[in-house]
Amino acid sequence: MKLVFLGTSEFALPALKALQNSENIEVVLTISRPDSRSGRGRKFSRSPVAALADELGIKLLQPEKLKEIRDILAEISPDVMVSASYGGWLPGWFLDLAPLGVVNIHPSLLPRHRGAAPVIRTILEGDSATGVCFMLTDEGWDTGDILHTENQKISGTETAGELENILSEAAALALPGVLAGYSAGTLKPVLQTGAESYAEKVTPEEAVISWKSSSEEIRRMILAFNPAPGARTMNGLKILKIYFAETSDLQGTPGEVLETMPLVIGCGTGSIKLLEVQPQGKRRMSADEYVRGCRMKKGDHLGEK
Repeated sequence: MKLVFLGTSEFALPALKALQNSENIEVVLTISRPDSRSGRGRKFSRSPVAALADELGIKLLQPEKLKEIRDILAEISPDVMVSASYGGWLPGWFLDLAPLGVVNIHPSLLPRHRGAAPVIRTILEGDSATGVCFMLTDEGWDTGDILHTENQKISGTETAGELENILSEAAALALPGVLAGYSAGTLKPVLQTGAESYAEKVTPEEAVISWKSSSEEIRRMILAFNPAPGARTMNGLKILKIYFAETSDLQGTPGEVLETMPLVIGCGTGSIKLLEVQPQGKRRMSADEYVRGCRMKKGDHLGEK
């Protein structure tokens, strides 16, 4: 089976490795988004998938627009294409290039959490279960028929980064079998059913903590935005990112420092005990270390008063 793989972020890495190591599958081409500038020096950086393709010796293309490589794809004539966190819309002509179409790996139980940020939205909304859907891509946004679903329970303590890793590994383990069943005709695509929802891309404003929210809402927010973009608040004129926290029964004014050792902050309902933070311009550290360094005291406030 000649296969073209599309992916950009770390979520796609286990799937690409699984395909490369599978019998009866030949990854003839990897397509990834172009290199982008990042960091303070604005240096060009490769996407994780592009770097892995180079490491594995797989031919790599990084077009700005897919139409730039239309002739190359037609010459390759793949049997199937697989996409995972590619980050770009696939036009109709592209979907028709391979007889088996494009199988997309989506980290949610479709049609719930269609869109760009399904893992983050899953945690923000307190879902008790999620999964990975293998979907036949159409011209809608995650609206294609489903080939197979891998279900995953959620404990409620996973960060977005941890849950994404769990789902990416589950997808990689199932992927070769899904492709084998699909190509043999034993796996039939079925329509999506159930309540639809859309997982919008996260905006910078969403990562700002409103201390008027309940302690549980804030706890989920901290998990959902770990590792990126990091839930944040202000301590005076400086940004404080929060990466781990747990709820507390203490009561107080929203944003008020109720205790310093441990560091407990009042919420709209209940309070939250901070465990790991990152002050602006500094490394991540324990909340106790932060308190000792900034001389925080009871009665101080985080965020807007």
